[in-house]
Amino acid sequence: MLNTKINKKGLTALLLFSAVVSILASSLTISAAGKEKYISSYMQFARQQQKKTKKKLCYAIVNASDGKMPVLLITDSWLKMGGKCTAVAKVYSYSGSKVVYITKMRSTGSGYPLIKKGKYIISGWHHSSQRLMVSDAKGYMESVEGFGLENGKYYQRTWTVVNGKKRKMATKKISVKKASSLDFYSNFYSNGNIIRFKKVK
Repeated sequence: MLNTKINKKGLTALLLFSAVVSILASSLTISAAGKEKYISSYMQFARQQQKKTKKKLCYAIVNASDGKMPVLLITDSWLKMGGKCTAVAKVYSYSGSKVVYITKMRSTGSGYPLIKKGKYIISGWHHSSQRLMVSDAKGYMESVEGFGLENGKYYQRTWTVVNGKKRKMATKKISVKKASSLDFYSNFYSNGNIIRFKKVK
């Protein structure tokens, strides 16, 4: 009788475990299939843009969104040294079964490459630091400004961006201490990932 109860409990546990594994595997398969569809669409779009602009383009596909799905970056900016792509890049997302433009992310050449940290694409230079998170067809931007300027005024700005157009801009003045703590670029440069661009073929 005891063995029968144990066997029933074991069988129930095994069935529950199998169900959980099956659900997780199905979820991972769907997620992987979704990413593959996005990546395929991004590559096709990048080739179309290269043909349309008649310029040599570079691209990067990175997970920088609230849904952990890829976004596409395209640039036609080149560094003379080594023919590498630098990062003044247009950022695209995949929404409504098509590739949509979000905004531009700018850096200043090899000394300030675009980096990725968690959900964010981060850019920065001498006087400003910005980060972007993509959600569907929208971008959520945040900037900290004023570093190295003589007037010593520091600002934090937030806004949403759709198809390159800013919406709901909010600005507030902050202290130098607050600005330093929010300097996305300096704070994450050492432990973020430099976004590497490849040539569109």
